[in-house]
Amino acid sequence: MSARIVVIGGGVSGLAAAHRVTELDPSAEVTVLEASERTGGLLRSERTDDGYVIERGPDSILTTKPAALELARRLGIEDRIVRTNGKNRGAYVCTRGELVRIPQGFNVVAPSALVSLWASPVLSWPGKARAALDLLLPRGEAGPDESLAHFVRRRFGPELLERLAQPMAGGIYGAKPHRLSLRATMPRFLDLESSDRSVTLGLMRRAKAAGADAQASGARYGLFISFDQGVEVLPEALAAALGERVRRQTPAKGLERVDGRWRVHLEDGHLDADGVVLAVPARRVAALVGDLAPEARAHLAAIPYGSAATATFAWDEADIPFPLDASGFVVPAIEGRMILASTWASAKWPGRAPAGKQLIRVFLGGNDRDEIVGYTDQELIREARRGMDELMGIRAEPLLTRVDRYVGNMPRYEVGHLQRMDRVDAALAAYPSLALAGSFYRGVGIPDSIASGERAGAKVLAAAA
Repeated sequence: MSARIVVIGGGVSGLAAAHRVTELDPSAEVTVLEASERTGGLLRSERTDDGYVIERGPDSILTTKPAALELARRLGIEDRIVRTNGKNRGAYVCTRGELVRIPQGFNVVAPSALVSLWASPVLSWPGKARAALDLLLPRGEAGPDESLAHFVRRRFGPELLERLAQPMAGGIYGAKPHRLSLRATMPRFLDLESSDRSVTLGLMRRAKAAGADAQASGARYGLFISFDQGVEVLPEALAAALGERVRRQTPAKGLERVDGRWRVHLEDGHLDADGVVLAVPARRVAALVGDLAPEARAHLAAIPYGSAATATFAWDEADIPFPLDASGFVVPAIEGRMILASTWASAKWPGRAPAGKQLIRVFLGGNDRDEIVGYTDQELIREARRGMDELMGIRAEPLLTRVDRYVGNMPRYEVGHLQRMDRVDAALAAYPSLALAGSFYRGVGIPDSIASGERAGAKVLAAAA
């Protein structure tokens, strides 16, 4: 008898879970329940008739974690992959009201090229000297977790934290560094300290081995990919492969155990299943498992989520006086601006704008400024354009404008997050045919979400056998 698997949630994690089940057992009966009218979750790419590809969610996929790239190959869409523009790698940081190149070789929270850091005007001379002390400092005491802010302060000092690490990490995670778990977000820096003592020396050794990509300033931009028509190509291909197994506008209303199987309640009936994957936000998972595992519900409900907004513009190239020779810029909180970062989409990726036009996206809020999503469209546009004027000198009226809000959509991995997930797993251990997946779980990026979905699908299928 074929296993019956239900996946609740049609974002990239849920789609990946369902697809993995079909790969492992083509005879399995799989159903994906998606509450909204579209699949893909936050991965959404708009294509306009006049040639723009506008990301309305994440815009890139990290290749050092292989799950997304491997999935693209298995789906037959590898030929649609595009990479960042090699001429425009690196990024700027707003420094005392002006955009300055992030020092070459700076890796999100730590330098791998001290000569570039010393030549950069981003830090003061005392700040540079304090950052160089990492070369001499002993290893820190090993512990289960540590905030990003605490780690950077003790290794490199407060100025590097405020001027470089905070805006770089904030641009990725949208959270304040004093609460952000380093073990859950960027464990490689703790591992470098453990293995090499000096984080800088460890990065220098690995940069030498990795070659030119590791020397780009900022977030190692040569390691990112997308697709010719945007990131949504990936969930679109997954949904197409799953076909009628995906049921849109079908929210799950409840979950219970009946006669040793799972029963998923819908608005107009129910589905019985041998295994269930929950690939929805943590608050929805908490509601679904609450009667089954109250301890898991409490831990899941405690995961904080943040909000942010973006405004995207198109301009004629001639109306942009600032050179678009990088992928964008980040803004430290110490600068006191509403802008968090900007991505120069058509400089970063090929095929994002028609010839002679440029597409620029502005991120607003983050760092606990969740009130930004309550601003009107016009207020968001005004804040974004003020930043474009003051930092890049762009004063012309845009040819195109888009506004997006991400209300409570950004899980924040606070210190102790992985221990919290361990407790959730322990509370659900009595139900081996139930698995969790998604960005709230053990990794916020697209590859992590896909990997968690594939592991969840494999787990419930094995338990249902």
